Amino acid sequence: MGGTGIQPVDCAYYGHGLGSESMANAGPETASSFLVVRLGAIGDCLRALPAVGQLRRRRPEAKIGWVVEDWVQGALTGCTAVDRFHTLNRGELRSGPRRALAEITRLTAELRAEGYEVALDLHGRLKSGVVTRLSGARWRIGYARKDTSEGNHLFTNLHVSLEDTWESRVLRFLRPLELIGIGADGAPIHESLAPEAADLDTARDWHEAAGRPRLAVYPGTSAGRAGQRWPSNKWSALLGRLMGEGVRAVVLWGPEEQRLAAEIADGSGAELAPPTTLGQMTAMLGLFECYVGADTAALHMSWMQGVPCVFFSGPKPVRTIAPLEPVPWRALCASRYFVEGRRPGRQSQKTVTEVSVEEALAAVRELLGTGRLEKDEQGR
Repeated sequence: MGGTGIQPVDCAYYGHGLGSESMANAGPETASSFLVVRLGAIGDCLRALPAVGQLRRRRPEAKIGWVVEDWVQGALTGCTAVDRFHTLNRGELRSGPRRALAEITRLTAELRAEGYEVALDLHGRLKSGVVTRLSGARWRIGYARKDTSEGNHLFTNLHVSLEDTWESRVLRFLRPLELIGIGADGAPIHESLAPEAADLDTARDWHEAAGRPRLAVYPGTSAGRAGQRWPSNKWSALLGRLMGEGVRAVVLWGPEEQRLAAEIADGSGAELAPPTTLGQMTAMLGLFECYVGADTAALHMSWMQGVPCVFFSGPKPVRTIAPLEPVPWRALCASRYFVEGRRPGRQSQKTVTEVSVEEALAAVRELLGTGRLEKDEQGR
């Protein structure tokens, strides 16, 4: 399977709550300050970076802020397109009504002090809708009712209606920019994910000391998606075969995944990666020749740095997850268990668990030969 690059797509849009006089005098395309609202998750925030980068390129003098939850922000530290990150502390929101109200009050005051004219809700849930509305922005751009959940559309006053709800998240996040006169064509995918110098130095030193392994492996998922993990015995079999062919592999892991990663490394002879920050992991993943793993943040950390990717598409349509051209990729899915049109939460977990070792082996062998793309080869 191959990917598709960013192309302009027609999006219907409509507005409400601005008043005819306001609409006649000016529109959001005249604004000089913008607030991005994408609170999480890590992979989705990474895929919002091309939209933020495109906004900065087309509005170089604008003030750009971003509201993000505290546990995600570490993945965005290399994003120079944003003037200020506004951090929402998720722990405070979960610590009872009084502390939650205090956190929302603090954030609201912080946002209103900046005077953002346009808020771009790229999240589409109740929580992001509340933040968007409380920001005080005159124009609040979001997605239409059919493309959001939890009543999010009620908090925005300009809406994009998507033709394909399951299109690439990168493309989905670019669509709202059309309402401020910025097209998706030519969005700088590769320029958006740039690890900090200190993280790059740490990653390069580690990679060199490890003997420059070629393959990055990420078997874990969030706890809520543990049923979508490829079985550890299959991982061990795959990596054992590759190690026998001289392909050195490193198993990376995140919070609460170390035990799984260690089990796979011990069973295959692969190396277990050290603990990392999000920034360090991003930098490390950019050094490999190929990535193989779950549909998780590590996948997007990899392909957005030009690393060819093999991934388990599982219950989501492949087009939602897949890297964009020209980064090579292969999707692994036991398609006989996938039901087109069925929501991801109702798909069988066998779409992942029944993928064979031979299928995964063939895909990795093929992409190991393509090599990592440098920025000037990515064509953006």
